[in-house]
Amino acid sequence: MQQTLKNTTLNDEDIKFLKRQLKKGYLTWIIFSLFSIVSPGVCIYMIITNEEISDKATPILAVIIIFGFWIYITIKAIIDTTKEQQNLLLQKKVEGNIIVLEKEIITTKGHEANDTDSYEITIYSEIEEKHKNISVKKKYYEKIQIGDMLWIEYYLDSNYIKTLIFEQQDIKSKYFTN
Repeated sequence: MQQTLKNTTLNDEDIKFLKRQLKKGYLTWIIFSLFSIVSPGVCIYMIITNEEISDKATPILAVIIIFGFWIYITIKAIIDTTKEQQNLLLQKKVEGNIIVLEKEIITTKGHEANDTDSYEITIYSEIEEKHKNISVKKKYYEKIQIGDMLWIEYYLDSNYIKTLIFEQQDIKSKYFTN
């Protein structure tokens, strides 16, 4: 069996899937926004009311710098999510069979032996003309072998994978990595 990817148009189910993914993003950024607003205010209030601190300007400046960076990242992410929603209906969907080219376990070193493993498979997208890595759970990683055929549905303008099927089994946890 050979690799066959093709561009298809979005249907109602695809639009609902993309909207659900965007809602998850909005919820995350709303929580970060609330944290970004409340935490610096609480920290500055604690610094001002603490009578043991004689030089209040330095800690207040540190709080402003740290949370200023945090707020900048949060605002940038909200803008990106908003742009993603505006381009929702302009997305292109790709679907078809792909061949697993490589498998790799990536270990991220953690503090005090708390390492994290990421299980990735590599595919080649003929439409995009580039290799893409997909992170999957360990149980699926162990079943999938190099050269196996997978069915995939994903979107070109976002990192969302709608469907990834191996041997009639829908792989639930999957996403593209960079």
